[in-house]
Amino acid sequence: LEDENEDGRPDNVVRAWLQALFQFALVWSVGAVIEGDSRVKFDEWFKPLAAGTNKNFPLPKDLKMPKNIQYPNRGSIYEYVYIKSDIGGTWKRWDHTRENTPIPATANIHEVIVPTMETIRQEFFLTEFIKKEKSLMFVGPTGTGKTAVVINHLITLPKESYLPNNINFSARTSSLQTMDLFMSKLDRRRRGVYGPTLDRKMVVFVDDVNMPMKEKYGAQPPIELLRQLLDHKYWFDRKDNNILTPVDWILLAAMGPPGGGRNTISSRFLRHFNIIGIDAYDELSMRSIFQAVTDWHFNKGFENSLKKFSRIVVHATQMIYNMTVSHFLPTPSKSHYVFNLRDFAR
Repeated sequence: LEDENEDGRPDNVVRAWLQALFQFALVWSVGAVIEGDSRVKFDEWFKPLAAGTNKNFPLPKDLKMPKNIQYPNRGSIYEYVYIKSDIGGTWKRWDHTRENTPIPATANIHEVIVPTMETIRQEFFLTEFIKKEKSLMFVGPTGTGKTAVVINHLITLPKESYLPNNINFSARTSSLQTMDLFMSKLDRRRRGVYGPTLDRKMVVFVDDVNMPMKEKYGAQPPIELLRQLLDHKYWFDRKDNNILTPVDWILLAAMGPPGGGRNTISSRFLRHFNIIGIDAYDELSMRSIFQAVTDWHFNKGFENSLKKFSRIVVHATQMIYNMTVSHFLPTPSKSHYVFNLRDFAR
């Protein structure tokens, strides 16, 4: 690197960007698919490695990692994002990158998404991957808001630039249905080529992508059809077997872990995606979500003396929820004893 790059920025600023963003990219590629306690272990391993204090894997002698480029010691590496600036940059907690906005009084509570660190992270990656036209997949347990966050984000995309297409897979979804749903929003541009109206990109979101049943030989036809499109960029017309080429599309997907009707899916399909693991909500996140909802409800005409019950209701519900989770453990005969955010909401 020269003392200044082509944009006129000092060498030390560009180097700081590269080093910090490399760490961020490493965490959200290699470390993005793990969850729970594994994230804690990865955090404990990664910080000394980046700081150069890991004796087994020391930094090269000519590589300097200033303290302000390393992840902050406080909190987990999964809690921070690097924000660039003209004088370098800084690490910020995800929940500090957005101002808290109160829920509108006229809002439909079933359509409200209370911002948490997890939802802000998801929206960040959706924005970046759609902008770069790269495939993205969210993987996480039921009740973590994967579908709601993606659909809400697609609704807010500028209509003159993007065309959302939501496809829900089930155990009985066929490859024919998948192809019809995919093509239903595309126009014919020329012979064998189909796409959205000019200057637009179709953003296809496939929910519960691992739900289709496996056939005789272990394949899942809807997934194999999508894999063919990702691999070769074309299908065959079912009427005359001519090549059919969809263009200007971006593929997003979401799924839960295998089990309970969900299947493991081909690594040949998964290799096309940047996979982000979604962790189950912890107690603090659940409390903040429902505290915002109950505060919104108690502010609709209740007397001030009653508003204190908002916090009491949330704490009491969380206490009962925690007791339920600890006492009603899943067993082979009662495998449905798995509780999540939806059960808390009820």
